[in-house]
Amino acid sequence: MSDNENNLDPEIAELLGIEAEEEVKEEGKPDFFPESGKPISKTEIRQIDPHAVLNDKKSYSRLISAGGEHGKRLHEIISKFMQASQKDEKGMYREKIVPAYWNMVHAMVDNFFDDLTSEKQALFRYGLLNSSFIDEKQRGILSTIDESVSAENLYYFDEWLLKVGNGDIKPSSVDETAKAKKKTPSSLRSKMERKIGARDAELSTMKLKTEQHLMIEKSLKSSISIITNHDHVGDYGDVIAPYSVEQKKALVQIQDIVKNLLKSDREMSAAYSTVKSLDREIGGLKAEGGDTPVEVDTKTVKEEFSTVKQMVKMTVGRQGNHFPFLIKTYMPSSEREICTKSRLKSMLEEIEGLDTGIFLRTYKREEHRILPLFVIVPSYGDTGICWEPFDRMNKATGKGRISIPLYPRNLKVAVLSALGDLRWQIAKEKALHYWMEEGLTGHYYQYAQEKKVKGDLKDLFIQDYILWITFESQGMQKLQREVRSIFWRYIPFPQAVKENLKNRGYYYAELYKKDQNRAVSRGY
Repeated sequence: MSDNENNLDPEIAELLGIEAEEEVKEEGKPDFFPESGKPISKTEIRQIDPHAVLNDKKSYSRLISAGGEHGKRLHEIISKFMQASQKDEKGMYREKIVPAYWNMVHAMVDNFFDDLTSEKQALFRYGLLNSSFIDEKQRGILSTIDESVSAENLYYFDEWLLKVGNGDIKPSSVDETAKAKKKTPSSLRSKMERKIGARDAELSTMKLKTEQHLMIEKSLKSSISIITNHDHVGDYGDVIAPYSVEQKKALVQIQDIVKNLLKSDREMSAAYSTVKSLDREIGGLKAEGGDTPVEVDTKTVKEEFSTVKQMVKMTVGRQGNHFPFLIKTYMPSSEREICTKSRLKSMLEEIEGLDTGIFLRTYKREEHRILPLFVIVPSYGDTGICWEPFDRMNKATGKGRISIPLYPRNLKVAVLSALGDLRWQIAKEKALHYWMEEGLTGHYYQYAQEKKVKGDLKDLFIQDYILWITFESQGMQKLQREVRSIFWRYIPFPQAVKENLKNRGYYYAELYKKDQNRAVSRGY
């Protein structure tokens, strides 16, 4: 708040049309959940002009008006909060602001698609309720954010709701298992998306096999060239000489190459057959209506809103700052501290450079890079979370869902906590009911048991993952020796980083030596 926060803001004073003598009732769940929603008009994602919103003195009035009774209630509580002089009284109104705000924003979803104004987008995206609640420097930060950067799978809160409303992203809260029993357009579309995902993975595998096949053919051509390049014996009429030792070796190699070619051809034929079969299945699903655009109503988007609101709470944590909109005291004073899409994109690239397998998923023994969906939520959170490691109905190629706070104290730590969460959940799913015995989770669990480490196992793993990427990659030893060994094996750094680390200490040198021994014994 401003230094004179006890003085009522002129705009708020003007809007406060009545003396709010009655105590505002305790806010709970919204009392306006409809039984069914209204149809949604498809709305394209658009850029915000923060400068225009920040300089529009009537934007707050319009937001409060758009919130109806819930907007009026929030306005009254904010006014009492700003007028309160006693610490306890101020604290009481502060607590009431949080649910009142979320009720108002929830109410706006009904007309979000029909009347999508810049101030609504700024509210959902940045938590910008009133530009007078932040200072001039902070307003300058918001007005200069460049959102024209193209970023795959990265969305702000408003963009996420638009994608769900347009049917481009499946709602997080939908129980697909129950719906799959009926051939509804939604279930047909989900099935078709799984088939398309499988087809894309098969195509990727087929291209890889084609490249391998061409490499084998290249080696065959090289061997044939060696065999057919004869020496000549001039003393006997310039006849060709018998095969040399090198040519005889090439002849032997050709036999193996031909076998490999035949095997490769069978694999390519199988891959082509699989893709053609999937094409027929996709065509059949399209004929049944699988490509019919999903009809989403405002009730569905409100349910998604509630789901993302839970993500907001989780990024903040129980003891964190749950204040829901931008005020001077809590907003960062530098753009570098804000999780813009461009900064998140750069951070992901940096982390993936050290943990090259973070987005890799194995499908039919082939690795595919599958980037999760990221939603940037307007919270003062310190922790990123992995909401879903992958699509529940398409574990092979479906994209997971990750939530990152917009205003974290440390963006890198927030992103690493989310990716550590993703790492743990994917590894646990891969090991299934052997997760306490095998792989990354199994070895980490056994370490925790042996050392009698207390606390939530996943949280401990995430904290160690943060140390692994942040410090251990630089040669600064922060982990327990056992954890370092586990991560070196199951979350390996690129070879160039390992080469550098082997000279940074005894433990790294020993781990590097074990790598070499495993490579020799083919046990890695």
